[in-house]
Formats: sequence, structure tokens, C-alpha cells
Amino acid sequence: MSESTWLPALIDPSLSQGMLAGLIVYVICLIFFFNRKKPFQSFLLLLLFVYIGALASLTMVIPMPSAWHISAKSTQWAIKQIAWVPFESAGNMLHNSIRIGKYNEFLRIVGGNFAMLMPLGILIPLINPRFKLGRMTALSLLVPIGIEGLQFLNNILAGTILRSVEVEDVILNAAGCLLAYLIFAGLRNLLKPKYKGRRYSKN
Repeated sequence: MSESTWLPALIDPSLSQGMLAGLIVYVICLIFFFNRKKPFQSFLLLLLFVYIGALASLTMVIPMPSAWHISAKSTQWAIKQIAWVPFESAGNMLHNSIRIGKYNEFLRIVGGNFAMLMPLGILIPLINPRFKLGRMTALSLLVPIGIEGLQFLNNILAGTILRSVEVEDVILNAAGCLLAYLIFAGLRNLLKPKYKGRRYSKN
């Protein structure tokens, strides 16, 4: 039996498999890099790694080399399939939802994209309190751009659309991440104890 008859053509992990992969990577990093972290920080890092594994399982379908169909024609086709106009597909879904009177699919897809990176906007500043708005803005844009870029690359390798690549996904992901960070930062500043300095005058 040749390898191509039993090796999977695509790697499409389930949510539990992605979380398990994140846990395994965390344990490896804990042994070699995180062994001096404080317990609470180690717990936050565990949540971050498991979350990243879950995120990868929800967004990635990876074609194995046996499933690669790379050509100039397929690459051009993949580029043409990119949805450059923001909220075009969301508008179409909303229109269909209004027409049939059901909003479950619209809320699942649009709401899911908005909420997908919200945990990142909370975990990162918890792990590193010095992670301020400027860095968080950059991260909230780079992560979804990276996800869409990898999805685009996988589409080219497979010669077909494994995951849709849309500009509106970047906007929704980034907006959700930033909103979560702003809410967290606002609550942190609100609950932070404030010490008023006293001035002493010399007579």
C-alpha cells in the first residue's frame, strides 16, 4: 500500500484536537521556557495556547503535499476569489435573513467573526500589563491579516477554495479584539486603586 492511499489529503482538525495541540505546545514551552513564570501567569499562558489551538482549528484547513495543485491559473483564480469589498457578503446574508425572517446564520457568521479574537484582547494585556493601545491595535490587525493570508496560501496550494478570504473578516476580527481590550482596560483603570499624593508646605 502506497503512502498516498492512507495519508489524509487535508488536515482539518476538530475543535478538541486544536485545543489538545495547543496544550501540548504549552507543556513543551513550559518545560523549556516558562518554568520560572508565576503560577497565575502560567495559567494565563495555558489559556492563551489552548485558545490559539482552538482558533487554528476553526480557521485552518491545511492541504498535504499529496493534495497540492499549484499552477499560475489556480493562483490567479484564488486571487480573484478574494472578497475585497468590506461587508458585501454580510450585507447579502442580512438581506437573505430579513427575507426569510431568520437571523441565526447571520449572527453565527458575522457575530462569530466579531467575537473570535475577543479573548486575545483580554489575555494579552493580562499576561503583559505593559501591552498598551498602540501595540494592541497592531496585534488586532496583524493576527487576522495573518489568518487570512494563511487561508489564501492554502487555497493556492489546494487549487480550490478551502476557506474564503474576505477583507470584512479582518475588520470584524480586529474590531472585536480592540473592543474587548478597551472594555478590559477601562475596567482595569476603574478598579485600580488611586493614591492621592499629599503636598507638605514648609513654614
